[in-house]
Amino acid sequence: MGKIIAARSYANNEVAFIAWDVDEMIPGCLGFDIVRIIEDGSEPPKGLATFVPFPAQSNPSWVPQDTGVWPVQKLWWRDLTLRRHRSDVGRRPAGFTVRYLVRPVGKFHDGLDPVPVRQPKAYDGAAVPLGYLGDGVETNPVTIQSKFDGVRAAFTNGILSGQWLKHAIESDGKAFNATVVRNEIAKKDSPIRAYLTGDVLDVVTSLVGKAKNENGFVRLALYELHDPELVSLLLENKDLLELILSNSSKERNGDAWDATNHDARDELKRNGVRVHDRMFNNDHIGHNKFAVYFDTPAPTRESARAVMTGSTNWTSTGLCGQTNNALVMTSDESARGYADYWERLLADHIETPDPLTAGGHGHQGFALREADQTPVGAKVGTADLQLWFSPNTKATTKRDVAPLDLSAVFDLMKAAKQAIFFLAFLPSRAGKDSIISAAIDAATANPELLVAGAISDVTAMPGYVAPDKNAADEAGREGVRPFIDDSGHLHIVRAAEIKGPVGDFETEILKVGNAAVHDKIVVIDPLSPDCVVVTGSHNQGFKASYENDENLAIIRGNQPLAQAYAVHVLDVYDHYRFRAWQAKEQEESKTLFDGHINSDDHWLRSLVEKRSGDIARYFALSGS
Repeated sequence: MGKIIAARSYANNEVAFIAWDVDEMIPGCLGFDIVRIIEDGSEPPKGLATFVPFPAQSNPSWVPQDTGVWPVQKLWWRDLTLRRHRSDVGRRPAGFTVRYLVRPVGKFHDGLDPVPVRQPKAYDGAAVPLGYLGDGVETNPVTIQSKFDGVRAAFTNGILSGQWLKHAIESDGKAFNATVVRNEIAKKDSPIRAYLTGDVLDVVTSLVGKAKNENGFVRLALYELHDPELVSLLLENKDLLELILSNSSKERNGDAWDATNHDARDELKRNGVRVHDRMFNNDHIGHNKFAVYFDTPAPTRESARAVMTGSTNWTSTGLCGQTNNALVMTSDESARGYADYWERLLADHIETPDPLTAGGHGHQGFALREADQTPVGAKVGTADLQLWFSPNTKATTKRDVAPLDLSAVFDLMKAAKQAIFFLAFLPSRAGKDSIISAAIDAATANPELLVAGAISDVTAMPGYVAPDKNAADEAGREGVRPFIDDSGHLHIVRAAEIKGPVGDFETEILKVGNAAVHDKIVVIDPLSPDCVVVTGSHNQGFKASYENDENLAIIRGNQPLAQAYAVHVLDVYDHYRFRAWQAKEQEESKTLFDGHINSDDHWLRSLVEKRSGDIARYFALSGS
């Protein structure tokens, strides 16, 4: 009989990822029981939460059982309740170490050790007694933390298209709709807000807090600012900071160019905060979201000590309603690079248009563009950094020639040996001239390369064709709106939600703003010493380098950080993969999933015979 031959676990500050592999088919296998073991013994071993029942069972109240009742029918799993509670919005403090025991299970019969029932039955239908089909394998221990060799990194829990959110809001006596969610995430003391933002709020504000506690100073460059708590933070610390504040794009249904930031901008200025306007009213945007910490109250280049960057806008949706990341790099060299860029932005004067609706205004100057063409080399911990800033092209509008910063990223992707993982919002139409097309090119050149990623906007999906109302046929008039691109070891999905009842799954909300996935991440070979993490504000397409104020950090050789980012990518990818497949099948009048796990072993037989579990094999075997 087949057996588990390897099992590994990986983690960031929010989620653990567990992968295992088997040597051959395990007859009668109905899945795997996964037990979390906290190393210090502060909690008893616990089966991981599962919600999806066997046929003839139902879970109408969406109450979790565990993998000893409804086992995992995959070769990898995400521990989503590592910090987040199963049935409420509470969170466990970070800093603990865990390992996992993975064991195959089947229907119980004489000769098998029974799988223990660890909690009261809370579902409809007869129980399916299970027994263990073999020995378990324990993973390596992993510590749940946000510090990775000089870098502190955190990730939001901002996936709204989950069943828990509907139940959490309705349990508070409120209707479940986008307006209620939008209001909830803007409330400072909302437990739903705290749950969704995770540790990211603390990371993005940490340098302001450091300046307050240690008599320092902070310089910020922000694209969007309207979260009440963050605006209050700036007001309360106005003597410790200086801000370059840009404006977001034109409203979709109006002429306002500063609707997002107008109120915050006005309040900050009225109360004496040092605000420098950087206003565009064309297709260029001041897209940065970074802060530089100086350890003296009068900032100088020599006193720059740390920088916070990432994809998180200073808005309620940025903190809570999207997937995002934020990181602090404690490094004099990197902080000075960002401090110099801040000064260049300040010197690159763009006259505020009057009125703001006057179109075509705001092109960054030649001096800024020329200076941005030289990257900053730095170290953080033992890792090498290459920092890029935008715009870094002579041309002021997008061309077909790869800009310098993305050329550096593309070269690293071409050199990938084992795997590329990515998350993208909207870098370009149909993924052209972006990290999406570069990932596809790398997978095409090396068919053994594992590539997996998630995209927020359908227009960025490979194969997207815009609808043409003047087309001669219906297909042309409808266009092509792909949910998934899945071939060989290339797996790309777009964010989607459940739009109608599927078993016990109820209708979800995908987003309350413009994005569901807002990260801009590339992770290359995270299990190798030569690993790479690419992150920052940069949208990862040509336009960002040609037209936007952006920052991009390439971090090489920090394996714990690369694995933490890979876990985040896989968390987002796996969540949306199921929903994208379901949406695709529904669109094609098919039914892929009826809301139940399988009652026989064909799910595993398919994986073993087709050897289709490439993500599991990579993390289970390459990490051993």
